[in-house]
Amino acid sequence: MASPAAGAIPLSPAFAPRGAAAPAAQEKAPGSGVARKVVGAIVAVLLVAYVGVAVYFTGHFMPRTTLNGSDVSLRSTADVSAQLAQDLSSYSTTVSGDGIDLTIAGSDVGVTFDAAACASKAISQLNAWAWPVALSQSHDLTVDTGASVDEAKLSSTLQSAIDKINENATKPSNATIGYSDDAKSFVVVPEVYGTAIDSASAISSVESQVKSLDTTVTLGDESLEKPSVLKDNPSLQTAADAANVYLKPTITLTIAGTTVFTVDANTIKSWVTLGDDLTATLDTDAITTWAKGDLSGQLDTVGTTRTYTRPSDGASVTVSGGSYGWTIDGESLASQLSDNIKSGTSTSIAVPTKTEGAVWAGKGAAEWGKSFVDIDLDEQHVCFFDASGALAWESDCVTGNTSQGHGTPEGVYSINSNMQSGNVKLVGDTNLATGEPEYISYVTYWMPFIDNGYALHDASWRSSFGGSIYKTNGSHGCVNLPSSKAAELYGMVGVGTVVVVHN
Repeated sequence: MASPAAGAIPLSPAFAPRGAAAPAAQEKAPGSGVARKVVGAIVAVLLVAYVGVAVYFTGHFMPRTTLNGSDVSLRSTADVSAQLAQDLSSYSTTVSGDGIDLTIAGSDVGVTFDAAACASKAISQLNAWAWPVALSQSHDLTVDTGASVDEAKLSSTLQSAIDKINENATKPSNATIGYSDDAKSFVVVPEVYGTAIDSASAISSVESQVKSLDTTVTLGDESLEKPSVLKDNPSLQTAADAANVYLKPTITLTIAGTTVFTVDANTIKSWVTLGDDLTATLDTDAITTWAKGDLSGQLDTVGTTRTYTRPSDGASVTVSGGSYGWTIDGESLASQLSDNIKSGTSTSIAVPTKTEGAVWAGKGAAEWGKSFVDIDLDEQHVCFFDASGALAWESDCVTGNTSQGHGTPEGVYSINSNMQSGNVKLVGDTNLATGEPEYISYVTYWMPFIDNGYALHDASWRSSFGGSIYKTNGSHGCVNLPSSKAAELYGMVGVGTVVVVHN
């Protein structure tokens, strides 16, 4: 039979013509079976090794591994569990801050946790089957130990330390409103925390950190007693605004046309009171107390020390006491001030007075003008100066007997409405032994300056005046004058004429 034409697809042996010879079998490549066996063996070995290492790392921590900051590389879970248990037995923490410095042993406050469970939780965070990659990495593991603490023991331990600190601690103060000298108004004053420790807050903070097994616990402001009202409370600014309404007016106080005091915010601030709810009210009683007290102390001149220059000889004279001068009516003034402050009206008020001087000169100066009677007890001499300040009259005199305690009182006075002339009867005090007056005298010119008991008057029974007569043979307190001189003076003075008695 002829052979197949060139390019035809050979048949498979199964379709070869009957009787034709089968093609010869292809020869196998030498060594191919051995190679496959070697590869299979290597794979098997690697698989066994991979599984073995993975199994190992299911119970051991990988290299470069830390647990809660401690190196546990290649340690077994049992070993790590034992170490955790050992660490727990020696655990303590130092509590400091807010004045406390205290070391607490875990065993004293019942700190416990399951060490085996912690180790198990930790290693479960690693994928042992990924060890080929994981071995080249670092592993920082953290695990919540789930530690518990005996709250009663911890509270008792801390409370005693807190109580000791709080004995001398400063309590917190709430934000409030107060007066600012710089702003001249009421402003919000921030809260102050102080140094007192809030027991519940401090114990809770320590408990939380002890459960985390922290070896140091630092208390801060969050553990201090806290104010209940803070500066951002809107009611504070509302209260400040309401209080500032009273501070608006400026009120000028005058005496005899001279400004003596200006009532403004710096003065009014002390009269504004704040209730527990910070409601502002004007304390009218405080205004009255101020007007009758502090202001009167500044303005009243009756009885105060004054210094003046005597026109006749230029002598500087200082005198204290007496009934003459300025006395303000504090109660009446307080009423006017209250009305003006409430209405917010700025104005000028003439200070109401109970007594007045001839001029306003302020404390320390003569307020009786140019005309007055000057009685010099040391010189035993009396002068009268007229409205121009000129010496219009003078005379020697005899004043109260100092050896018998009848000295003429020093001070500034004025001749009063008991002034009279004629046959004026003078009756002394009753003598207890006899029941009769110590004396009965008659004078013609009576010019009293202290009630109706001390006066300038004529003394016809005396033949001499001046010198030192008064020391042993003086009057019962009156100022004795020669009759002619008394008559002259009586014609020059009148009710209201100032009388200055001094040494």
